[in-house]
Amino acid sequence: MKDVQNLKDERGLDINEVGISDLKIPLILNSGRDKQQIISNTKMGVSLSSVLKGTHMSRFTEIAEKIENRSLNKRLISLVLKKIKEKIHSDYARVEFSFVYFINKRAPVSKIMSKMNYECSLVGEINGKNQEVYSCDVKVPISTLCPCSKEISRNNAHNQRAVIHLEIKSKIFISAKELIKKIENSSSCELFSTLKRVDEKFVTEKMYKNPMFVEDVVRDIALWAEKDSRIEDYIVKCKSYESIHNHNAFAIIINNKNVSN
Repeated sequence: MKDVQNLKDERGLDINEVGISDLKIPLILNSGRDKQQIISNTKMGVSLSSVLKGTHMSRFTEIAEKIENRSLNKRLISLVLKKIKEKIHSDYARVEFSFVYFINKRAPVSKIMSKMNYECSLVGEINGKNQEVYSCDVKVPISTLCPCSKEISRNNAHNQRAVIHLEIKSKIFISAKELIKKIENSSSCELFSTLKRVDEKFVTEKMYKNPMFVEDVVRDIALWAEKDSRIEDYIVKCKSYESIHNHNAFAIIINNKNVSN
């Protein structure tokens, strides 16, 4: 049968990335003793030379079929990247696995166990020299307490829920769980799904002792990323869902550690 994708294209334009997205794949996520089934919203793509009309989309799904119910880790991401390059003969390949990750957390005083959920993405890229780069993207809900409000009020201060969105790129694989913990430690207090009264007392007092602006949160996380030699570049964003305003606050730090200032 005629291979239309391999026909020559006369328009002279390379395509940076072409492929498939929103492909659901069942996978396993292992983190220490924790093992959980996840459904990954998966995206696979390759670069396309200006001389070719199209890419072979069915080859992406063929690769996906062979990794179902396997552990999502560095080894699997590397395998998928190499399979994509091998089957589609492209200089560049990319795969992205997006999923909801659940972590069992104990309440700080009562020790009641409950699950917190986090939006995560793991990304792998490979170039013509077979150099692999990994990215991890996490969204972590936290709490903040306003330093200004604490300073001007008597025994009180407004607090609110915020969300940190951290994207990092590295040549060494860094787990989503490690990033989540770093972010939670850079907040006024981490969040929990289930809290009894003794726990509520603990977290509200902890927030009061540890006031932070959105500016404080992104700077603390960025300082950690700057010092971590595994991280090549990063973007950290904080959005605070304000409790006393009809608007929200945000802060963003973008840095490429390979570019000197």
